[in-house]
Amino acid sequence: MGVSEKTRKIVWAEAGGRCAICRGEVITPGTDCDDPSVFGEEAHIVARSKGGPRAGDLDDASKHSHTNLLLLCSRHHKQIDDQPAHFTVERLREIKERHAAWVRRSLDDSASGGVKLVPDPAFPQPRALALITRGNPLWNMIKASMAFEYALPDDLPDDEESLIVEFLDLLREYLDIAPELHSVRDNRDAEKTLEGYVHELAERDFLVGAYVRHLLYVDGRGDPLAWPMLRVEVLPTSVAVITDQAGRPYTTEQGEEQLAEE
Repeated sequence: MGVSEKTRKIVWAEAGGRCAICRGEVITPGTDCDDPSVFGEEAHIVARSKGGPRAGDLDDASKHSHTNLLLLCSRHHKQIDDQPAHFTVERLREIKERHAAWVRRSLDDSASGGVKLVPDPAFPQPRALALITRGNPLWNMIKASMAFEYALPDDLPDDEESLIVEFLDLLREYLDIAPELHSVRDNRDAEKTLEGYVHELAERDFLVGAYVRHLLYVDGRGDPLAWPMLRVEVLPTSVAVITDQAGRPYTTEQGEEQLAEE
């Protein structure tokens, strides 16, 4: 017994055709001569085989039910199966539920037509990115944020672009799972991982800057919701300008002092 066509349709519909972890579309557009490429996969939460990751004692019907399946891109399907100690049954069920809620909310917002993000007047809006040299400040920004935006340079060599994209993908993943990490050890491990990437980028002459922009999610149907947005930029040191909090450029000496303090 396998996954039925009806079950597949339910899984894909509940997920909105997007990976439950990265929320990217799992189908690419077709071309003039080829059909679209599909790289979405129905992943089992409790393993379908006794020797598989997260093996359990569900019967066959329950294992292949839509409640035990979540839609993932091929990359994240492999990750959850390679890292079952981190992606436990409980964690995957929570990821599935959160993603389904996000899809429903997105569809409701699209139908209402009145959704917008506006600056929160209770908070000053940042004028400059904070220079990130350690993992802890960036991790605290991630935990305080609901959404994520980024910028990276164009026309980079493949190896440098791959490193930056890998770093940004990690930020997006951490944004999704940060609410689930409660222990000091899990938080510290996340900080160290981020710091490792920041240092590796610095060795390649890139600076990481970030801030949290406080926005309000307004849909015209209820009270505005706080919607802090994390922005991260990776810039070559040759074009980055170090400023104070008001956006005024530092002199060379002030900039060196600032880097030393960080």
